[in-house]
Amino acid sequence: MQTAGAALAAMLLVAGCARTAGVPPVAVVRGDLPGGADALTSEPSASRYRAVCDALDAAGIPYEETCDTTVESAGLPDVQVAIMPCSPAVSDGELAHLRAFLRRPARLIVFDTCPDALAADLGAALGPILRDDGAGSFYAMHRTRDAVLGLPNEIALEAPEVRELHPIGAEPLCIWHSLSGRSLEVTALVLSERGAIVGAPPQGERVSQLTLLLRALIGHFVPDTWAALAPHDPASIGPVGHYASLADFGAVLARASGDYLDGARADAHEANELLAAVPGLLEEGWQEEAIAASRNAQQLAQRAWFRSYPSYSPEIRGVWAADTVDGGWRQAIENLARSNFNTVFPYMASGAAAWYPSRVLPRAGDASGDPLAEAIRWGREHGVRVHPRILALSTMGAPAELKQQLKEQGRIARSPSGPDMHWLCPSRHENRRQIIQTALEMVTTYGADGVQFDYLRYSWKDRCVCDHCRERFVTETGATVKNWPEDVLAGSLKAAFLQWRREQITSLLRTVRQKMKQVRPDAALSAAVFMNWEGHRDSFGQDWKAWIDEGLVDFVCPMTYISDMAEFQSWVRKQEAWAAGKVPVAMGIGPFADIDERITPQGVLDQIQASRRLGCEGFVLFNYRRELAQRYLPLLALGATSTPAQMPTQARR
Repeated sequence: MQTAGAALAAMLLVAGCARTAGVPPVAVVRGDLPGGADALTSEPSASRYRAVCDALDAAGIPYEETCDTTVESAGLPDVQVAIMPCSPAVSDGELAHLRAFLRRPARLIVFDTCPDALAADLGAALGPILRDDGAGSFYAMHRTRDAVLGLPNEIALEAPEVRELHPIGAEPLCIWHSLSGRSLEVTALVLSERGAIVGAPPQGERVSQLTLLLRALIGHFVPDTWAALAPHDPASIGPVGHYASLADFGAVLARASGDYLDGARADAHEANELLAAVPGLLEEGWQEEAIAASRNAQQLAQRAWFRSYPSYSPEIRGVWAADTVDGGWRQAIENLARSNFNTVFPYMASGAAAWYPSRVLPRAGDASGDPLAEAIRWGREHGVRVHPRILALSTMGAPAELKQQLKEQGRIARSPSGPDMHWLCPSRHENRRQIIQTALEMVTTYGADGVQFDYLRYSWKDRCVCDHCRERFVTETGATVKNWPEDVLAGSLKAAFLQWRREQITSLLRTVRQKMKQVRPDAALSAAVFMNWEGHRDSFGQDWKAWIDEGLVDFVCPMTYISDMAEFQSWVRKQEAWAAGKVPVAMGIGPFADIDERITPQGVLDQIQASRRLGCEGFVLFNYRRELAQRYLPLLALGATSTPAQMPTQARR
């Protein structure tokens, strides 16, 4: 389980890059000219290039990307430092541009090899390649003098092969030491006024050490780098949530009231104290400590933001899930309980098959074990309610041969063009009986805290038009149908047919409600519903406002999977008006739903707060997975779900 701190640190990686935008950028040159005959430089340069880019990303130093062929034709971009991770073949044209770059003046950092003339400009002559004897000969570069602030005494690059360097008119900055600590008296790093040559290639396995090296060298050549990597002005730390800076957010916190803000205020205060110490650390040469203090302050500022969200009770806090979950049900329930979520809605059956060993339904084709019992077991231990979902009229999970049997029995829904193998006919008694008995089995045999219906609808507006539906429609309405299904889909009987379809679904729910009240009056009955009741009651036969008005559900969860906040809030207002304060509404929010733009953790918080403000009694997230547990739940737990919540039994007034 990733901690909230780790989740915040991941977010700060982006924030850190934003805060160092004032640093004069670096250019990284990808070697793409053919050539290079020796063993060390003949491997593709991509991995070495990527290692340098990864190190700069880790250091928070922005950079531009270029390549040998671009430098050959147009020169280097307008930067103060350029890095050549692996350019074994440098043409005369590129060399001319590189030497012009040094005359700007600017600095060049070269790894391993370059033309002799360029090496001389950088203060070194290149020697032969030296290979490790198998005992860690070139384990670490050791600093020989204090010429570069922030350069550690040892940088463990552990190179299998190195380029021997001979300083020209200067002492080496670093020499190689073996794994045993023996000095080899082989120069590892040459520093001059024009740049530096490193005698080993960059390696992806040593990114952390490479980060220290590059940050120190770039900081030496561009001293403002250190201040940019360790900003100390609260007005430059940000954005913090929806505020431009820590200073802006802190000012709002100072004016706000409410004990729930105490944690946020404490974090903001500590962040400001750390920032105040940064200038002194930099002046004393404690660059690492200054960077750490600044980054810790940035993390505290972000944590303060998430801690500023209030936590409410009573409130439905749920997640939808599949029959199996990442990490298993024990870990999932523990993760939910740790974040003070109180309900999980895993699908455990469709109308045709079950993912648990049901006595009512055949087993789903991919099912194993007893996930329903497992979820309920851990839910009881950790106080998380388990409301298994029935994907009511879907045939999801049913093997192909079972679907064929259902078709032969006349139980599959039909469109005008033929059978819909993904859906059951809602008017068939056998289908309805299985769905009803499945719900009762879940709350009696398994003792589930409730049942939620999903897919309690038709699959589309032109279904079901099977012979059985025709017979039932004529019998129950007294209508005379001359042309089936034209009369009921587009003709004079359309309105009557739409109402009859809605009643097929509603009457099924009504029966479930009645029978559950008889056997488990304390078990909740809810529904995951489409967001547009007005339109979907016709197209899908899902009349969920009527369900609420008749008292058939204890709460509803409209699946409002929209990333745009204005549109989201518009739908929530409509849904709250349709519910009319008769039952709790737990808003369905879809960070992992099939929508164009994924909803970020901040976006989820915004939608939770909007739902609360507009009258909802809770929220349900789609859906549980490892990323939700690692990136979303810890941030919610800092504020919005920081305290336990009871389940609401009625709508807020």
